[in-house]
Amino acid sequence: MQYRAYLFDMQGTLFDFFTPVAAAVSTYFADRGLSVDSAEFTRAWRADYFRRVGAIPQSPTWTTVQSLYGAGFGDVCEQLHLPSPSPADAESVAESWQRLVPWPDVRPGLDGIRKDALTATLSNTDMSTIVTLCRDTDIRFDAYFTAELFGRFKPDPSVYLTALRYLGVEAHEAALVASHPYDLRAADELGLGTVYVNRPLEFGEGGSPDTPLDGEFGQTVDEVPAIR
Repeated sequence: MQYRAYLFDMQGTLFDFFTPVAAAVSTYFADRGLSVDSAEFTRAWRADYFRRVGAIPQSPTWTTVQSLYGAGFGDVCEQLHLPSPSPADAESVAESWQRLVPWPDVRPGLDGIRKDALTATLSNTDMSTIVTLCRDTDIRFDAYFTAELFGRFKPDPSVYLTALRYLGVEAHEAALVASHPYDLRAADELGLGTVYVNRPLEFGEGGSPDTPLDGEFGQTVDEVPAIR
């Protein structure tokens, strides 16, 4: 392997969030006799999450990602002129963000990397979500880091740098693996290697994931086993 340690983004990069979340959205509205484009709703819900994260002031008081998704569900309903959900219903549907499924290439790819390098999660989601996902899917890492541990969301530099310190590696000895250019650009500015994983179905068929410029990152791969 090219690096001593690899830090992995989770939602979208290693785990398919669109399929289980869109299914939960579809079920929720179907149970209420409403016809809704679940794909459109899920994309709008994810966009709402990013807006919320960007608006949160960095402070010692942590705001859970699950609470952001719960609040966002009601706002997206309003945005799309749908009936407002009860807080309990919004929280229930938002639990779908904790039931993601790994892309098929993830387990064999990680197993191969772990033979020669350290692996760790580096996700903006909550620690409880990472613990649940990895337990339920038997996806294993050497360390589990999320923004919640650091009290900051990516792309704050302290998230990446503190994770490196915990692993005992320098920036040039590690790489960030992600499907999101904003995340990789932040890591690159700090001297980490960068691995872009192409996930064309991150937002489902017809979705428009953010893509990098040609040659922008150190490695570009279509599956985790191709990482060097």
